[in-house]
Amino acid sequence: MRRDWTIPIEIEPIGYVRTDASEEDIRNSWVKGGVDGRIEILPEYERGLKGLEGFSHIIVLAWLHRAVPWHRKVLQVKPRLLARFGIPMEELPLVGVFATDSPDRPNPIAIDVLRLKSIEGRVLNVSGLDLFDGTPVLDIRALDPDTFPPHCQVRVAEWALRLKARMREILGKDVRI
Repeated sequence: MRRDWTIPIEIEPIGYVRTDASEEDIRNSWVKGGVDGRIEILPEYERGLKGLEGFSHIIVLAWLHRAVPWHRKVLQVKPRLLARFGIPMEELPLVGVFATDSPDRPNPIAIDVLRLKSIEGRVLNVSGLDLFDGTPVLDIRALDPDTFPPHCQVRVAEWALRLKARMREILGKDVRI
């Protein structure tokens, strides 16, 4: 693909994830809804937290700093994490990374919706975290229910619905794919 223009992209962390949870607990946390932790905002961004304390949830964009360079070339994956819970690999479809929550992607950016428990200075105490300790945070946004307009009717692909139903059989609850 020919590109006639380029836009330089400069991204700097505004803070870092901190959690005492083990890496194994974090890897398995999507089943139980994440772990508790903190987001420590860098001092120069603390003023940006003003007014956030009234919200129950935040959207966090983070850089998956442990992604290895060749994982940025991966464009199709099987949702392998589901195999840990009894779904045979042959039942898992091969789908594009943009249809999944896979950390293997051209730009390893994570999106996490977290419950904001409290704010102490420049530290956000959160729950629902599924990021490792030390993960750089790129941005934070308050989650406003009106972010998604009423006319926004969400559809989910058939393959994802089948996997969700299978996981519901195994775990007895809904999970994100």
